[in-house]
Amino acid sequence: MGTRLKFIRKEKIALNKMEDLHRLVRLVTHYSSKSQPLLNLQDESNLDTKFFNLIKSGAVKSDEDAALELYGQRDRAANYRMLKSRLRKKLLSHLHFLKLPEGKFRATSINKYQCSSLLLEAQSLIVLNEIRMANKVLDQALALAKQNELNDQVVKILEQKQWVNLILGNKKKHEETRLELEKFYKIEKAEREAIHIFQSVSVVLKDKFTARSTSLQKYPAILARMKELWEISNSSLVFNYYHILLIQYHEFTGDYNAVIGSVTAAESLLTEGKVHTSWFNHAFNSFIKAYALLQTKQYEQGLNFVEQRLKHFEPYSMSWFPFMENYFLLAVHAKSYQLALNIIEKSLQDKHILKIANGDKERWELYRRYLLLLQKRERLGNDFKYTETVVSELVLLPKDKEGFNLSLLVLDAIELLSNPNLDDYEPLAERIRKYISKYLRGEKAERGRLFLRMLLLVIKEGLDPAQSREKGERLLEKLSVALPPGDAFAEVEIVPYEQLWELVLWVLCQRKGRK
Repeated sequence: MGTRLKFIRKEKIALNKMEDLHRLVRLVTHYSSKSQPLLNLQDESNLDTKFFNLIKSGAVKSDEDAALELYGQRDRAANYRMLKSRLRKKLLSHLHFLKLPEGKFRATSINKYQCSSLLLEAQSLIVLNEIRMANKVLDQALALAKQNELNDQVVKILEQKQWVNLILGNKKKHEETRLELEKFYKIEKAEREAIHIFQSVSVVLKDKFTARSTSLQKYPAILARMKELWEISNSSLVFNYYHILLIQYHEFTGDYNAVIGSVTAAESLLTEGKVHTSWFNHAFNSFIKAYALLQTKQYEQGLNFVEQRLKHFEPYSMSWFPFMENYFLLAVHAKSYQLALNIIEKSLQDKHILKIANGDKERWELYRRYLLLLQKRERLGNDFKYTETVVSELVLLPKDKEGFNLSLLVLDAIELLSNPNLDDYEPLAERIRKYISKYLRGEKAERGRLFLRMLLLVIKEGLDPAQSREKGERLLEKLSVALPPGDAFAEVEIVPYEQLWELVLWVLCQRKGRK
């Protein structure tokens, strides 16, 4: 057993190393310009090219497969190890020749990548004593950095130019650069503090609920300091982090109208030129405004907003899926069920969803199952293609006891009520009672608690639709005036409980009609 375990561990490590090559080949293939200066992909007799194409086509998954294809034997010969190392170095070097599309990556990231490449070129020329050529490249990098407000890059470039001016003996330029550096050092200092504050807050927010609640008390002072740093520096980077923290604070306090106001104010600053376009995160602002419109029940306005902003998201990118979640939820809450059906079909087609995180996949599976229930009542037709599950098992969502676990319990309950072959609902009632007593306490849980009580009433009334409707009226009235939690610690209802109550009553009528 021990030897086998050791072998499995070695194999796992080898596969992980092979996975690095697969990922590098994928990156080079997707983002390279037409010319590939380090790889001659036309020469199939070249082992580097052959190995590259084998990986690209998916023909080899492990070192053994690759060795067999390339050398006709599975054992890892020294020649194979050298080839693998050589290809890896070429692929890493090739990262300097990528062409990054602006639609897929933030402008600041692309510009910083370009500046870093120019800095590397300049540094190489300095090492080779080509000082005047290096100076020209540094000027090019400096123009790019200033144009895109990359102040940390400006500092690095100016520091290099100081050395160049010193070597060239240009006293005037040396002094001019020194004065400019002093100015940018002050900006960089403010940016460093802002980054430190943002990261410190973000680490705490990943902690337990109690730690997050404690940090909430410190938010006003943190925001005041971030605003001060922004006003001192006029840095778009500082504003970016200040803006995100301000949005988070409004979320945590449940003030989603303030979220909408903050996004609108930020967009005005962008229009006025007070925030640089490279630093304005259109994806984040579009996502959070759509979510705020959902939380404030401005469904039609939210749908119009999402439809206008969809063009800013590359389909099936990592930022596109969360935006589509908001689109789906807005459609369901607005009772635009056919639109919700179209959204989920577009999101699940061609298996693109398999690349997102497991927790995100599980949420889409939950949406799919809710839509299947709604489809029956709303008669959306039988053309809903996605009866196949997104994931075979929900692992992460059941652990979220105060969030999506409640949505799971409600879904399970309605699916059980839909089962004409089931008569004993006491186990379900006991599960609901335990959940209420353990997890649904306090004001924030009022809506969930009321709806679960309505499900208990249905079971108590023997699943009679007329009795359930009549006796549930009082609870429904309470539900209609109960406010949603409204803060960032609570999950939004996938389908509003009022709509689910109508679905439950319809299920009971259908069930009674079958008997």
